[in-house]
Amino acid sequence: MGKRMYLKSKKKRINLSKLSGKWVAFIDETPILWDENLSLLMRKVKEKSLPKEPSVMLIPRKDEGPYLLSFF
Repeated sequence: MGKRMYLKSKKKRINLSKLSGKWVAFIDETPILWDENLSLLMRKVKEKSLPKEPSVMLIPRKDEGPYLLSFF
């Protein structure tokens, strides 16, 4: 069984294992869109009608950790 990666925030804990190595767009600490390519992710973000502008970050691959991701 591989390592699990979690996003820990004040509100919840999100398993990011399935998103490792991918670019992820977050709104209110929730992953909404992801892709392996930043350009394609940004295209998806522009095509969607989102309520807010998302934060975007690269989730480390499972062999790159450990990292602590935190939203303030």
